[in-house]
Amino acid sequence: MDQGISQVQAAEARRCALLMAGEADALEAMLADSLVHVHLNGRLDDKPGYMGGFRQHYRFHDVARGLLNIRVWGDTAVSVGPLTQRLEVLETGQIMDVRAITTQSWQRQADGRWLLTTCHNAPLGV
Repeated sequence: MDQGISQVQAAEARRCALLMAGEADALEAMLADSLVHVHLNGRLDDKPGYMGGFRQHYRFHDVARGLLNIRVWGDTAVSVGPLTQRLEVLETGQIMDVRAITTQSWQRQADGRWLLTTCHNAPLGV
């Protein structure tokens, strides 16, 4: 397996673990300053908006990824694959079960870390 592919797999596994652990500072460090996040409902967030939602509005109880198709070109990677999440809306206590297909782009930094630059989620039918 290509080293870049295994590094992106590890970065995504860490991101999912940080979501579930509520580790906002560590999660924020994995996101590019230029992050664009497209939610299931089509709403766009930049990095501050995404992190504000994570810190103030949601608690992630479970995050799981299925088989990821990861392609690497130099210092850029694209990952496509299924995502399931169980999260709580803090204001209401509502539990949301999410099934989506997610496309992500990652950029390798000079220090070898991979930062998430784009995340686009599309709902999967029931």
